[in-house]
Amino acid sequence: MFNNTETLIKPLTQNQTGERMYIFRSITLLIIISTIFNTTLYPKFKNNSELLYLSPLPNSKYVTSETNIIIRYKDDLNFGTISENNFNITGSKSGEHSFKVIYTDERNTIILKPDVYFTFGEIVMVKILKGLKTLNSKLLSPYEFHFTITKTKINYKNKILSELEPKELEQNYKYNTSNISPVFRSDSIPQDFPDITVLRKYNNAPGYIFLSNLVFGPGQGSPYLMVLDNNGNPVIYKKMNSACFDFKVQLDSIFTYSNGDKYFSTTPNLNVLDSFSCGNGYPTDVHELLLLPNNHAYLFGFDPQEINMSQIVPGGDTSAIVWGLILQEIDENKNVIFEWRSWDHFQITDATHINLLAHTIDYVHGNAIDLDADGNVLISSRHMDEITKIDRQTGDIIWRFGGKNNEFTFINDPIRFSYQHNIRLLSNGNYTLFDNGNYHDPSFSRAVEYKLDQINKTAALVWQYRNSPDYYGFAMGNAQRLPNGNTIIGWGATNPTLTEVRSDGVKTLEMTLENNVFSYRIFKQTWKGAPEEPPPTNFVLSQNYPNPFNPMTTIKYQLTQDGYVTLKVYDMLGREVRTLISENQKADTYIISFNAQNLASGVYFYKLVANGFIESKKMIYVK
Repeated sequence: MFNNTETLIKPLTQNQTGERMYIFRSITLLIIISTIFNTTLYPKFKNNSELLYLSPLPNSKYVTSETNIIIRYKDDLNFGTISENNFNITGSKSGEHSFKVIYTDERNTIILKPDVYFTFGEIVMVKILKGLKTLNSKLLSPYEFHFTITKTKINYKNKILSELEPKELEQNYKYNTSNISPVFRSDSIPQDFPDITVLRKYNNAPGYIFLSNLVFGPGQGSPYLMVLDNNGNPVIYKKMNSACFDFKVQLDSIFTYSNGDKYFSTTPNLNVLDSFSCGNGYPTDVHELLLLPNNHAYLFGFDPQEINMSQIVPGGDTSAIVWGLILQEIDENKNVIFEWRSWDHFQITDATHINLLAHTIDYVHGNAIDLDADGNVLISSRHMDEITKIDRQTGDIIWRFGGKNNEFTFINDPIRFSYQHNIRLLSNGNYTLFDNGNYHDPSFSRAVEYKLDQINKTAALVWQYRNSPDYYGFAMGNAQRLPNGNTIIGWGATNPTLTEVRSDGVKTLEMTLENNVFSYRIFKQTWKGAPEEPPPTNFVLSQNYPNPFNPMTTIKYQLTQDGYVTLKVYDMLGREVRTLISENQKADTYIISFNAQNLASGVYFYKLVANGFIESKKMIYVK
């Protein structure tokens, strides 16, 4: 259970006090007893009915040396009765620690923040002494627990792109470019601004599109934060020094993004307001930042540890580097007030498709955080094919959906989901996610919506979108339900980049970055003070782009009135070769894709007829 018994039973030096000798020998005796009988030293808070949550958990291991200590009671505390004198913190190597008591905005929760970091490999004993009282003057019982500090801090290579194989995509290219001011509706778009192609546009939902291009190598442009209108035109953009992730709007008017090291919040002008990173010494993960109305925030950290995998699976690496997942809630002062660690709740063997004989094992790979309707936390663990619901008050797992530990019966979905992203609670109580589908046969990606019965543990697939032919984004991606019922799908590591579909599966918008340029997520959002999208003023038929083309091109037109519309393609002899549109359409701007793959090279004409407006243009197809 513990690997540092040898350290604890070394002879004590002469200058150690009798109290310290007693503490050390007591801990050693407990460890020996625990090892012999293979028991847990402290079952759930030693059956203490007053405590709700402790962090680190009693008896936990691999704890960071920079950890704070969180204590949460069932009842609100009388902060006036609490001081440093109510607690004792002692490390088996570092001795007694001084610390600060931090009073949180949750009256049942306090934090003990040590003044000096703990020593690697030691056991830390925490004692809650007599004197603590609740608001109704109830005297709380003393309690003590311990946890083990990790043996060593692993020098990690940033793991944020671990799902992007092959290995050339794992590189984190940096650019020596100074940040420039954001541009609003400017015609002077920089030459290195990413190419955006609109493949289809038809009666799509209002809003602006948030994305950030991932640049992995020379010749693929520069990284940008981008806000686009529905025609693919940049409304706001800013050149960045490195690839950015999870660019979106939160709390009506706050923009947020990750630069790979930490998260930032900005104004809509992209002026930085604040930054967010994990506490307790954990590196910050890029997959999710969730801001809350009370100025708290959820985010992920990651935690590489050296593990003897031969004790877990036959043939395992005796010094494997295994990546744990850390979920944290931080308050407005950046104090960690809730921490949940995969080491305490998941098994490494919960991974569904990971090679457990490898030297490096990323067994969880958390990639999404959301709050359920009851305020508890939902997380997505890609490498476990699992959505997990966690009790925010206690840290206990409420249920597990998908993967090896699935508790739900799937209805209408025999293939389930695989290597998923972006769990989200909908206003109707259902849940959407982006099913990357890495281990479907054959592999394909889709957006799915489930109705969960959390009492009877059933999961009914009530909606899905699967493109025909299939799109397959093997990494990244998201699905976002829009207010009008449409769904935005960011396809992740593939092209096209995004598709917007109605509930009946009809595409209303499709855009793409150039081949092999991706965006981690795509959102369609608005914000307080956002400019209104300009309405069309005239019927317009634009020249197709590109022209000449092979075999794909797009045709853009603008309607100022609702009505019946036809858009047809003719050859040089006036024979109709394709009907692209023949339906009623609302006043809007539309972009339609045309694939001439089965036609002969040559000159063609396309003609728009709408409410008395008739116009034709020439295009050239060159194989």
